[in-house]
Amino acid sequence: MTYSGAPPTFRLADALFLIGHDEFSGKPHGAVDRLECALAGAALAELMFERRIAAEDGRIVPIDGRLWQEPLSDLLITEIMRREGAHPIQLWIRYLRDHLNICERVGTRLATAGVVRREQGRLLARSVRWPAVDPNQAASPRVRLTAMLMRQHSAEVDVETLLLGALIEPVNLGTNAFDAQVNVRMRECARLLPPPLQGLLGAVVAALDATTVSVRR
Repeated sequence: MTYSGAPPTFRLADALFLIGHDEFSGKPHGAVDRLECALAGAALAELMFERRIAAEDGRIVPIDGRLWQEPLSDLLITEIMRREGAHPIQLWIRYLRDHLNICERVGTRLATAGVVRREQGRLLARSVRWPAVDPNQAASPRVRLTAMLMRQHSAEVDVETLLLGALIEPVNLGTNAFDAQVNVRMRECARLLPPPLQGLLGAVVAALDATTVSVRR
């Protein structure tokens, strides 16, 4: 499978993280557990774009276990290679969310790059904020996504941007960060994805549904 098009300035999970947080306060725009599911899917997609894993029949298949000296993706590929065989995508999403603390790891990657700061809440031990060092830089994934989705021809939108829009829509981040017209375009992104990425997105949505059921109980 060949992916084409100009890649986003930020890695996929980084762009999703920045869109999911207010650049000034550093607070998440929505429920953190739902954002974590989408971030897990985005982190796995990064490995797919790098041809280090594949998604086949709803499962993650390891392809290339070599390390690229990028701490987060190297950690994920090491975990995937350590568990031999193909395992369900939804199971990996839960593992990244519940055991690898994917939100913290993506935030740390951005903090290491000097894009955000990590601020620990004083009242709640688990309350962490990620305000931007440069709000304009942190807002750039949202600005770019808006510009790309508002193009007249959908064929001009690269597949990573389509997946970013498709991940934002079920997490309900769009209502806080985008106008109505962009939200309409984001709802169209999923059907334009190639089958392996549709499978990944489906696993993210299933994980989101499971999270919602768990909360309601």
